[in-house]
Amino acid sequence: MSDLSHLRKNSIGIFGLIFQSLTAIAPLMDMIALITTAAIFALASMPLAFLLAFILTFLTINTIFQFSKKIASSGGYYSFVGHGLGPRAGLFTGWIYLLYTTLVTPNAALFFGAIFVPAAFQLITGMMLPAYSWIVLSLVLIMFVAGMSYWGIKPSLKYSIITGLAEISIMIFFSVFVIAKSGTSNTLLVFTPKFAPGGMSGVALGMIFSITSFAGAGSPVILGEEAKGPRKTIGKAVIISVLLAGVTILLSAYALAIGWGTSDMSGFGNELIPGVIEARTYLGLAGAAVIVIFGINSFLNLGLSYFNAGIRGMYAMARDGVILPKRLSSINLKHGTPHVAIAVDATVAVLLSVPMAFWMGPFNAFVIELTGVTVGYLIVHILANISLSVFFRKIGEFNIVKHLIIPFASTLIFLVTLYYSIVPIKFPVSYGVLAVFVWAAIGGGFVYSLGEEKVKGKAQFNLPHERDVT
Repeated sequence: MSDLSHLRKNSIGIFGLIFQSLTAIAPLMDMIALITTAAIFALASMPLAFLLAFILTFLTINTIFQFSKKIASSGGYYSFVGHGLGPRAGLFTGWIYLLYTTLVTPNAALFFGAIFVPAAFQLITGMMLPAYSWIVLSLVLIMFVAGMSYWGIKPSLKYSIITGLAEISIMIFFSVFVIAKSGTSNTLLVFTPKFAPGGMSGVALGMIFSITSFAGAGSPVILGEEAKGPRKTIGKAVIISVLLAGVTILLSAYALAIGWGTSDMSGFGNELIPGVIEARTYLGLAGAAVIVIFGINSFLNLGLSYFNAGIRGMYAMARDGVILPKRLSSINLKHGTPHVAIAVDATVAVLLSVPMAFWMGPFNAFVIELTGVTVGYLIVHILANISLSVFFRKIGEFNIVKHLIIPFASTLIFLVTLYYSIVPIKFPVSYGVLAVFVWAAIGGGFVYSLGEEKVKGKAQFNLPHERDVT
């Protein structure tokens, strides 16, 4: 197989970047299934929790926006932290990024195959799928994202743009329809703490878990080498995608709370797929089936977006040749994709889905991996926030608001979210936390043991043009 030495430059426009970010956020998946966590704590004040999370998300994407104006590579956070805190910190960040992006695909596959599709199928047809159908469904998702990723970033993003637009459209239609049908039940009181247990304390807990609904917004940073005008387009794309996702999710949260009934939101929070249940109530079985179809696509898009990001992070680290073998940086001549990294990532995804689920049970495996994703995500973003101030001091463009106050506030948010993501520590969450800490200890120990010259000589972060960051 003939290989290139680099990814294809200038192959991704701003719309591709926007939908790389938007489909990683996966707003429809949040609406029909994952929104329940916020509802458990905030009940009918869930829209307020999402409104606050939406506002605070702009604090968290400031770091992405600021760094992307100066650094464009396939290393993403690996490069950001490396430029700010030094090669060892960058390598450690890349190591953690590698873990959580690798876990997303098997995690999405398990929720898709073992929880969402069986529950949705039973709701619509009244029948149960065969006991082990989750195996086939999970593997279908993994093979789909690996195949699309191998085919190339342009076809992947064309798929994401078309289906992402459809996803946003169906969410808006559904939300407006429910709001219109709810009539006098519409109330702005859901944007107050009135319905939350403990008032603002319940809203705050709901908000903490709502923030993770916007995770994935920064995934375009990993496409810096393939984007057109990346230092101008990546930051803009992230802001636009968060606005689109935020408005759509907020509208959906309001519609779901009003449509379900403000007095029974505890029942909403205890359902696996409350959005589909509500779609059946308001749109009938046919409407619910449409929502499920688009929901399936949302899972596929989520897996594809993170898979594309993860393999590029793996490619960047392998190209530097410090932690990962150089072979993983091989690029396929025909498709311009890191095909060896794709094969490795897909293999790992299969091993962490089906065998893991047989060992721990599909739901436990899902929760363990979700915890690993969440903890890894938060660690990477905390390190990026810290490195932002250092980096902009180095290049003499430091601004106390943009480069210190906002990232400090973002770090506090992430630390609180991290705390509530793992406390109280109990099975199966504890296994996910342990896995991240063991992975971090291995990577940290290895990075610390590297000689200074070896780190400086090989960890380039990642392209020659990056050295001229000003």
